[in-house]
Amino acid sequence: MTYKKFAILIGGSAAVIVLIIVGVSHIKFGFALSPLERNILLFSYDKVKITDRKPLIVTNLISPVEVAALSKKGYPNVPLSSIAPGDKAVEQKVSLILIRNGKKIAIINNLVVKEGDSIDLGKVARIEKEGVLIRNKEGEQWLKMN
Repeated sequence: MTYKKFAILIGGSAAVIVLIIVGVSHIKFGFALSPLERNILLFSYDKVKITDRKPLIVTNLISPVEVAALSKKGYPNVPLSSIAPGDKAVEQKVSLILIRNGKKIAIINNLVVKEGDSIDLGKVARIEKEGVLIRNKEGEQWLKMN
């Protein structure tokens, strides 16, 4: 590249840059903000005065303990344990016995169990086609399928 071509390239580029700067300086750019956004832009922090609060004195309150004591009218004077129904024996019900490929499971009182599991009735000792053997402190008991 010759010196003359280089000078034309540099001079032309500089002229284009000057024309762009002059053209842009004559264009008026206005705010493209909505009135609400302008208000936010003009927001200034004002100091807020914090006043001391005085305690409020409340009178004529009724104790909730005394109200509860007054509302016991009509309740029995005997302990609830003496009139409540006693513990009834839970019905022991075997719903399903499944023995397949050496695996044995049963459903006792809607609970899926396998041999060795502990339930509130005791420990599941054996599961057979005829029933489930439960061992507990009282001994052994066979539960038949219903």
